[in-house]
Order: sequence, then C-alpha cells, then structure tokens
Amino acid sequence: MRRWGLRLRAVESLSWGLWGAVAGLGLGLGLALAARLWPLLTAWWLAGLAGLLALAGVAMGLAVAWVRPRPLAALARVFDRRFGLAERLTTAVEIGSGQLRATEAMAGAQLADALEAARRVDPAAMLPLRASHRALAALGILAAALALSLWLPNPQEDVLLQRAAVRTAVEEQIEELEAARESVAGAEGLTEADREALLRALEEATRALDEGQATPEEAVAALSQAEQALAALQDPGAAGVQAGLEQAASEMADSELTRSIAQALTQGNYQQAARELAAYSGTKGEALTRAEELELARELAEAAGKLTESDPALAEQLARAAEAIERGDVLTARQAIREAAQRMGEAGERVQRQEAVERTLAQLQEGREQIAQAGGTQPGTEPPPGQGGAGGQMAQQVGTQGGQPGGQQPGGGQQGGQPGGEQPGSGQQTQPGHHEDAGTGAPYDGVYAPYRLDEEGHRVDVGRQGEDGLPIGDTSFPAPESGTASVPYREVYADYATQAGVALEGSYIPLGLKQYVRDYFSSLEP
Repeated sequence: MRRWGLRLRAVESLSWGLWGAVAGLGLGLGLALAARLWPLLTAWWLAGLAGLLALAGVAMGLAVAWVRPRPLAALARVFDRRFGLAERLTTAVEIGSGQLRATEAMAGAQLADALEAARRVDPAAMLPLRASHRALAALGILAAALALSLWLPNPQEDVLLQRAAVRTAVEEQIEELEAARESVAGAEGLTEADREALLRALEEATRALDEGQATPEEAVAALSQAEQALAALQDPGAAGVQAGLEQAASEMADSELTRSIAQALTQGNYQQAARELAAYSGTKGEALTRAEELELARELAEAAGKLTESDPALAEQLARAAEAIERGDVLTARQAIREAAQRMGEAGERVQRQEAVERTLAQLQEGREQIAQAGGTQPGTEPPPGQGGAGGQMAQQVGTQGGQPGGQQPGGGQQGGQPGGEQPGSGQQTQPGHHEDAGTGAPYDGVYAPYRLDEEGHRVDVGRQGEDGLPIGDTSFPAPESGTASVPYREVYADYATQAGVALEGSYIPLGLKQYVRDYFSSLEP
C-alpha cells in the first residue's frame, strides 16, 4: 500500500497541478479584465504576473498532493474503493491495528485473502498517469481568453504610460532642484534674506514633488507656487544695470588702463572689476602720468555716459571722478573712485542676485513645463487679467513692430498696413503681386512697416511717423508710397523671429506665458 501511495501521489499531483494552473490563469484573467477598468498594470506586466500565478497554482497543487499526510487506514479505504477490493485492505489494517477483534485463524485467513487480491491488482492500469481532460480544456480556454485580453488595445495603458512619464519627469526635476539648491547656496551677490527665500522655495517645491504620489496637476501647482514666491524677488531694473555695465565695459576695453576692468565686467566678475577700479584710488593711481590720468578720466567719463540711464548713482560717481582728475583734484578723485568702485560692486551684486533668481525661476518653469507635457496637459495656464508679464509685453511689442500695429494675428481680421485686406493665410490680398504660397515661387508682397529692428535689436524708422517716432493715427495705415516704406514680409518676420527666439530661450517669462508667446510667433510664420 505504501508503494501504491507513491503512485497515487504522482497521479494526484498531475491532476492538482493542472487545476492549480487553471486557478492561477483565472486570477490572471481577472486582473487583466480589471486592468481595463482601472489603470493597474501594462500588458507585459499582466502577462508576467499571470504566468507567475499559474506557476504558483501548480506549486500549490503539487504541495497538496505530496505534502498532505496519508495514514495507512486512509490509503486502504482509497485503494479498496479504486481497485474494487471489497474492503479487504481496510479490514486487514483494522485487524492488524487491533481495531477489530478476530481469532488468529480468522485473522490469518483474512490477511491471506487480502494479499492474494492485492497481487492481482495492476497499479499502472488502475492508476494511470493521465491528465484531466476538463482541466486541460479549462486551461486552454483561460489561456486563450487571457491572450485575447492582453492583445486587444487597452486605453488604461495610456494612463499608465503617462503616469510613468510623469514619475520620470518628477524624479528628474527633483534632481534639478537639488542642483539648483546647491547653486543658490554658493551663489555670490545674494543677501542672506534672499538666499534663504530662494532655498526655502526650492526646498518646499522639492518636498512637494518628493511626496511620491503627486499627480501632474499637483506637481505643476507646487512648482507654480514656488515660482510665484520667487517672482517677488525679481529686480526689474537689474537687466538695465547689467546692460549698462556691459556697454561701459565696451567703452573701457580700448584702453590699457581700464581693460582689466572691462574684462572683469564682461566675464560677470563684478567684484573683481570693482577692486580693479578701486586700485586707482591708491598706489596704482599715484603711478600714473598726467597723460595717463587724462586718459583714465576720459574712459571713466565715457563709461558714465553709458550708465546714466541704468545706474545714475554709479554714473554720477564716475563722472565726478573724471572731472576731479581733469581738474587735478587728487583727493576728490580718489574719494569719487572709491565710491564708484563701491557702487559698482553693489550694482554687480544686484545683477548677480537677479541672475540667480532668474536661473531658479527658469529651472522651475522648465520643470513645470516638462511635468505638464508628461502629464498630457498644457504647460501654461491662462494668466490672471492684467498679469501679462514679460511675455505678454514682448508679444504686444513685436505685434506692433512687425508691421502690424493694432492688427490681429494672421488668419483673420484686418492687418495694419493692409487696409481692407486680410492677413497672410486668409486667402485674399488687396495689393497685387505674387505669393510663394500660391505656387509661383516669387517673393511675398511687401507689407507696410512703419519701423523695423536693426541687427542689434534697435528700432530703425523706415516709414511715415508723427511725434515721438510713433506711426500717425490709430487706425489702419494707408498704402505706402512706392519705394518708401515697403518691406518684404519674410524679411520683417525673420528679423523679429530671431529676436523672439533669443528672448524665449535666454530669459525668464513668468507664469506660463512662454507658450503663448511661442504660439504667437508660430502663427506669424510665413
């Protein structure tokens, strides 16, 4: 019976293993169907998980077949029933264990009869190693249903892929914010209050993203909140100060006396420039000849002229030093140079502080756009009324300077300089000529451009103007006279597209307005 028991376990393991695989595939199919209602797992993960569940079911079936204890009395009952031994084995076991009382002769005769019946049994024929047809059929049906469920497109997979992209973007943004924190911690020119405000905003944004389960909207909102908090630290006049210092550096670069100052300003090393300037209030100034003193005074005066509008205080000190040098008033000149150097250092700190704020803001904005794009939402949000920011001002300015004062974007409405006509792309023009979009290969018609930008971005007047250089009137411009104010549209667009690209990539445009400005210029493209 114990040898028969091993074969019985082998037969049962085949059956129980198959039914365990059926149960595992059934669970896998249930998960696959649930994944079509909720974003649980992708098809590859579901396929792998279903395979693991099937293997787990097989393992459990084998464990039931081989680990479950089988007493000798239980085996006797099983074999009596399966082999048709009419309780011979069960009776022999009970007599041998003392559960039934019998005389010795009776017990010997019963045992001999049981042994004779057992010798006639063929275990291989009575206990065949054959898989259950029902289990195989169920297994095939479940496998086919699972394969079909995994093969058919599942809209929830798009949600899962989007979430994965958002998680990746959030993780990358956390790393960028950590790098930004290190940069702010070591940035020069920041006051302790500004540095603490920057670090606090970055830390709050990092903590909000590091929650782990933030949705794209929550992540974008956290970065937007940090961006708004940092926007209050911006210094609108710092850009003008920086431009003035750069112009002053260009003026001082042509003299050996002030070239080191110019180089330091050009490299953004404002404190070094201040030290180089302050050196002329000491021994370095004492070693100058009268001709060199006058040359220094001329360079300082030219630099003061470039700083008059952006930093009047620094310009005043430089001009005062230049005048004192020309008069030969050494004490006044040294005092003015020291004050100018101090003021230059303060101006440099102002510029560096603004650069640190703008870098941080740009980083937050870039991260917000990346997370929003990964989440399938618009990176920018509609700004509150009246909050146009730098992007709105630039779009308005270029919309005026691009030969379209008071007009609308191409594609509809009336365009400045084309009275009664439509913009490029509307299909109609009031002025004769060929158009590239008509398939002729000829240039676009000229458009009326009351003023344009030169290579450096300064306005160049080319048309009719009134006072203060503004176009006459506030309505559509009359058709220009031949040969005086007609500029090819493509040339006008190229000028401003270059300026717009530099502004979009090189400066911070607040509160998601960058996309609006980019869309504006895209709509103007010929």
